[in-house]
Amino acid sequence: MKLYDYKKLNEEEQYKVLWNNGILIDACLEGHVRKLLYAINNFYVELWCHTFTNKIIWKLSFKQGPLLEKYLTKYTLEINKT
Repeated sequence: MKLYDYKKLNEEEQYKVLWNNGILIDACLEGHVRKLLYAINNFYVELWCHTFTNKIIWKLSFKQGPLLEKYLTKYTLEINKT
């Protein structure tokens, strides 16, 4: 599935695809919000969940850009040249 096709789905169908096909890549906690990054094929979905109620308060799907970069900067890549 491509991002364009995912965005054409209604919200219930998007969640079905996310739960069935999404791979949890990263999670972080900011105050009372748990941010979860999922990968689906060649795009990403970020969910914000309230930590007390566990309700989803925000969802956005994307391929690249600042939303993805904030996760990438958390990790360093070391290349050993032998």
